Amino acid sequence: MQKRNVYRNYDTFRALIISTLAEMIQRTKGNMLTFNSKKVAILADIDTHPVILTLVKDVLEDLRRRGYINYMGRSKHGVKYVVNSRSPLWKAAKEGGIESVARLLQLGEAVAKLKVS
Repeated sequence: MQKRNVYRNYDTFRALIISTLAEMIQRTKGNMLTFNSKKVAILADIDTHPVILTLVKDVLEDLRRRGYINYMGRSKHGVKYVVNSRSPLWKAAKEGGIESVARLLQLGEAVAKLKVS
């Protein structure tokens, strides 16, 4: 199975990770979602090599610093993150889908490039 090749453009990579996170939120039945870098990478259909997981973690850490997701803790599988129904990211994903999330996080052209590929 061919994995996505989105590593050359960080904006496109970032948009892929965030859109995957938005899809995870949309499918969630409860009011909280926990995840780590590898889970997001697998669902985004990208490689799970350590270098790639570091890039995924960088995107997630940026979201955490901006207050969209929270740090839950550290386990033997790495850093665990959580997003709940009080987050603006959660509200945007549940109410308006990826387009709403793209507007919230100002992803613009990167989301359009994802839809083409």
